[in-house]
Amino acid sequence: MRLIVMGMLVMMAGGAAASTPAAWAQMDRQVTRACVAASGLKQAKIIADKASFSDRVPVELRIVEGYNRGNVIDVKLCAYDRRTRRATTVEGVGRLGVNRR
Repeated sequence: MRLIVMGMLVMMAGGAAASTPAAWAQMDRQVTRACVAASGLKQAKIIADKASFSDRVPVELRIVEGYNRGNVIDVKLCAYDRRTRRATTVEGVGRLGVNRR
């Protein structure tokens, strides 16, 4: 019984810490770094407002723009899983209503 109560207290404390503005800012930086790296684009940057979902769907979405291997501006959609801390990207041109410049 003690282990269950201790586990619940730890989980509650972790959730409370994650809701502070500083914790959200740190997570946002982590998501940005992960999405930029996952995109594989040169001079990559986040170009649109972020989309965050509730903890029921622990996903962050970002749109990343940068130069591909052909030195053409490319756009990718990045999904970051807050639970696994992993990012994955898909081609965004056409799907996101943006075109290469």
